[in-house]
Amino acid sequence: MMRIKLFILFLVGISGFAQTKVLYNQSVEAYKNKDYVLFLKLARQLDSIRPMHPTFAYNLASAYSLNGKKEESLKVLKIVVLANNTVAFEDDSDFDSVRNEKGFKDLLELKNSQSKTIESSKEKFSLSEKDLHPEGLIYLDKHKLWLASSIRNKKVVSFDEKGNCSDWFTDCLYSVFAIKTDYNQKYLWITCSAMPEMKGFLKELEGKSDILKIDIATKKLVKQYTIEGNHVFGDLVVAKNNEVYISDSAEPIIYKIEKESLVLWKDLRKQAFNLQGIALSKKESKLYIADYLKGILVIDIKSQKKTWLDFPDNASKKGIDGLVFYSNSLIAIQNGVVPIRIVRYKLNETENKIVDYTVLDNNRKVLNEPALATLVKNKVCFFANSPWQFYDKNFQLDESKFENPKLFELSLD
Repeated sequence: MMRIKLFILFLVGISGFAQTKVLYNQSVEAYKNKDYVLFLKLARQLDSIRPMHPTFAYNLASAYSLNGKKEESLKVLKIVVLANNTVAFEDDSDFDSVRNEKGFKDLLELKNSQSKTIESSKEKFSLSEKDLHPEGLIYLDKHKLWLASSIRNKKVVSFDEKGNCSDWFTDCLYSVFAIKTDYNQKYLWITCSAMPEMKGFLKELEGKSDILKIDIATKKLVKQYTIEGNHVFGDLVVAKNNEVYISDSAEPIIYKIEKESLVLWKDLRKQAFNLQGIALSKKESKLYIADYLKGILVIDIKSQKKTWLDFPDNASKKGIDGLVFYSNSLIAIQNGVVPIRIVRYKLNETENKIVDYTVLDNNRKVLNEPALATLVKNKVCFFANSPWQFYDKNFQLDESKFENPKLFELSLD
């Protein structure tokens, strides 16, 4: 059965919304009229416009099956299952042409295996500020200081080993996402973007973002960087030479701060969709950028060459948010898949190819949309629970529905 009820596009920042809706409606009519050739043509178009959309991908698998293209149908259906193992395809008559194929039976086994619970990370403590809605996290070993960002309360807080929070920097106009430090831990860099979930949001603030450079010793703002347009600066990374790379989730663009100026470094609008976590290789020769739909893009800093990493056969490219580089591996927090998982992707010696992977956490109830992560020696630390889903239609937060932020750590050795 073609998926009609799930027409939720999530096309923020992607042009052609009206055209996409027209194509989708045409595909619905083609399916109803049993014009499966046209249905397949339109399903392909929709999938090319918006890859990994749950409805479009499912319908493409259906269209291939209805046109007798068994191999193509099973290939796309596998992508769907890897992204969401709750998809009920088993009894859908659209897949009758592939039902007796070995690949179909393999998918049933894959769906079942995706439900396996894997627990590697452990809870350290909970934060005292329940409505903080943390996103970014960092530990400054030189200062013996834990810091966390706040989406809801537009600030950076410090906290001790018991989770007691104190305001650390409150002069933020917008929600605070990423917090990173320079190599010498002299400055804290933070990304801020206006979000409906923040207190005091006004419609006219939508799309506004800035990057703040803060002196850690004095907690004073050193410089503020802004740029016109519609932006959501979701993550950043600071190189040893103090150059800063910033990912924009509203438009797939990488910005860079060099010589005290904010400049557009890489325009990826023809290649990417929704940029998230960003990380540098150990020698800082390569930049890794997570795309919520397409996986991980690696850019060679010197040559500027761009390459999408190929993923292992049973690993999903979708839903990567936080991204951390450690010991020739990328640690990915995948909160855009079902179930949520944390995966270690091992790289080859030249750091431009995934050669293996290990699921470190999977299908844990406590993992309720973890986001960004930070590396503390040989451990990845992150907040396991985030209240994104507990805002009402007016973006008011119902504190009765969630627990205080839980800080988790995951040993990598």
